[in-house]
Amino acid sequence: MIERRAMERMPINRAARLSFGEIRGTHPCIVRDINALGACISTPYYVFAHEFVLSFDGHSAVFICRIVWRRGTLCGVSFLLRPRSPKVANDSSKCTNVAAE
Repeated sequence: MIERRAMERMPINRAARLSFGEIRGTHPCIVRDINALGACISTPYYVFAHEFVLSFDGHSAVFICRIVWRRGTLCGVSFLLRPRSPKVANDSSKCTNVAAE
């Protein structure tokens, strides 16, 4: 298999929880490996959502994730930055929208 990642991932095999906006509660998963840009996640179910929240240790570390690839119950995700609120200048004709992804 050819490695295409910009950064090598560190294997951690650590339990975590997934939260989906439309579904109440959290759902178990295992984070197989991770780096600053993304992770590989294993779940006991197929993840249909394109974006979700990944958390460790009762939400002490939280990541907003977007699915990059899926293979059965295994998926690769990239971490997203939290979107920022629009920045409004004093002059309403010069409003700027600052958003990060």
